[in-house]
Amino acid sequence: MTRTRENLRTLRGYMQPMTYQTPIRRALVALAAAATLGGCAIFRTPPPLTLESAYAQGMRAYEAGRWRRAAELLTQFVTAAGADARLKPALMALGSSHMQARDYVTAASDYLRVATEFPSDPEAIQARFGLCQAYHSLSPRAQLDQEYTVAAITYCDSYASLYPATPEAAQAREWITAMRHKLADKAYQNGFFYFRRGLYDASLVYFNQVLDSYSDTPSAAPALLRLVEAYGRMGYDEEEAAARARLLREFPQSAEARMLPAAAPADSAGR
Repeated sequence: MTRTRENLRTLRGYMQPMTYQTPIRRALVALAAAATLGGCAIFRTPPPLTLESAYAQGMRAYEAGRWRRAAELLTQFVTAAGADARLKPALMALGSSHMQARDYVTAASDYLRVATEFPSDPEAIQARFGLCQAYHSLSPRAQLDQEYTVAAITYCDSYASLYPATPEAAQAREWITAMRHKLADKAYQNGFFYFRRGLYDASLVYFNQVLDSYSDTPSAAPALLRLVEAYGRMGYDEEEAAARARLLREFPQSAEARMLPAAAPADSAGR
C-alpha cells in the first residue's frame, strides 16, 4: 500500500502541468486506485468453466431467457457430458435456446440427438415435434430451393402419424398443408418459366408434377389450364382435349375453367 501511495503521488506530480490531459490523468488515477483496492481484482480473469458450472450457469441463463448465452454454455456442457444424467434436459434446453435464437439448423440437430439417443423417453415426443418445428421454420418462400420444406413435411408427417391426438399434431398437419401448397406453387412456377419461353415440353413436366403430387392444392387448376394451352400450341389434340375435360370435371367453378380457350372444331372424320 505504501508503494502504491508513492506511485499515485508521482503520477499526480507528473500529470499536474499537462492540463490538456486532464481526462487521461483522471482515468489513470482511477485505474491505479482501483488496482490497490481488493487486491487488483479488475485484472483477475474468471475461472475456467467446469462441467458443473457450464450446466448450472447454462440452465440459469435458459430460465432467464438469455438464449444465446444459454446456448453457448450448454453447448460446452453437452460436448463433454458423456453419460451424465443431465445430458437429456441440457439437450432439450439447448434445442429450445437455439430455436429462440433462430438458429434452426442447430436446434434440429439438438432435437434429433434427443430423439435418437432417448427414443423411449417422454422428452423424445417433444424433440420430434421440435424437429418438425425447426425445419418448418427453415422452409423458405416458394421461389427458393425447397430442400428444407421437403424435410419439414417428412418430420411433421411422422410426428402427426405417431401422436395423432396431440395438439401439436394438429399444428403439424396445418404446416404440412401450407408447405404442400408451397411445393405445388414452386412446381407450377417452374413450369410457367418454361411455358412463357415457348419451351412447352419442359413446362409439361412441371405442370404434370403438380397434378400427380399436389392435385388437392390451389395450383392444380392453373396447371391444368396451362396444360390445355401447351398441348394446343404443340398440336397434341388428344392430350389437349383430355386436359380440358379434366379441368371442367374437377374444377367446374374455377376461374381457370372460365378462361379456357374455345375448343377447336372437329373435322369431318370426327377428330
